[in-house]
Amino acid sequence: MAKIIVEQVQGGSGGTALTIPTAAASVNNQAVVGSTAGVLSHSPIALPASASGANNRPLVGATTGATSFSPIALPASDGTANQYLQTNGSGQLGFSTVSSGSTPADNLLSVGMVMSSSARENIYSTGEWSSSGPNSTYYNNLQDASARGQAFNMLMGDGKANGTTGLFYANDYGGQYNREMIFAHNRRLGHRSRSLYYNDNASTGNQYAGVTFSCIPVRNHASSGSTNVTFKVYKSTGSNNYGGSGVMYYTPSFSSGTNYANANSGTWTTLNSYASNTDDHQYTATVPVAAGTTVLVFMSSAHRYHTTYRYKDTHYWYDLHTSFSGNIKCDQKMLHALYMGRQPSAAASTFAPYEIYTTCASMFGDR
Repeated sequence: MAKIIVEQVQGGSGGTALTIPTAAASVNNQAVVGSTAGVLSHSPIALPASASGANNRPLVGATTGATSFSPIALPASDGTANQYLQTNGSGQLGFSTVSSGSTPADNLLSVGMVMSSSARENIYSTGEWSSSGPNSTYYNNLQDASARGQAFNMLMGDGKANGTTGLFYANDYGGQYNREMIFAHNRRLGHRSRSLYYNDNASTGNQYAGVTFSCIPVRNHASSGSTNVTFKVYKSTGSNNYGGSGVMYYTPSFSSGTNYANANSGTWTTLNSYASNTDDHQYTATVPVAAGTTVLVFMSSAHRYHTTYRYKDTHYWYDLHTSFSGNIKCDQKMLHALYMGRQPSAAASTFAPYEIYTTCASMFGDR
């Protein structure tokens, strides 16, 4: 059989003569590449043997010179300034915003709360803020919307959040809690019969004694549905509404979806409103938590008169191992936001708990 042997090829109209390779490729799928001298050769890098099977998968190389398509796909479009690539764990990359802070991941081994308290500026006989509260009459048994809003503002460290002078309505006596973050050792969280000393007398002690607040952020990590979460508490309670105790929870509402950043309102629901004398009132609460949502569970207690100048406060959650299991976990991002975040719209008469959600998104990243 006849054959033609050439070492160079050149176009019919002239131009540079191209020298062709003198040997076959060393491996399959090597491409022919050129040089400025017109010499063609086989590339040391071999192309993939087949298509990628999916869009946006880049070529990756090996030390042998073989190339293949990456199993991880790149985003189909650009992100915004200062975003970074983040994997979803299933071979898909996307752009994500860098968080301005860092918090531990939600885990069943970590359950915490934020706690604040007030002695109502108690001094002997006069000087108490008594029932007047940061905004209006304050009922520690959380019986109305105003009391619920005032209680949350006081938990956040300042009942009159827009004030320039005057009372803060929280942390107003030595040794009390002021927006402290406290974690459970095992199943319990809080204190029983905590001994307090401040200048008050028996005649007003039962009505206007100090108050304590705590809040646990609860997140349902399920992808769908709602879960009823049980919380068990003990709390000390005074003799009337001003010195009562209560349990409530806050359910956020969103402009769309359930992301922190989209929170724009919400609702407090009072589950327990108690107003009789007791050192240890036990209550079991049932709180519905929708999938992909964080709910704030709140408790108030009153400081019980013991003897002149002496008070006792019981305020604790127990059997937390039954509350937090499976997809129900303490929201660590929200816990840290409750501990250190601001609510820009909060005022003596303006209650905006939903802003702790948008604050959380800004400080620790949206979810």
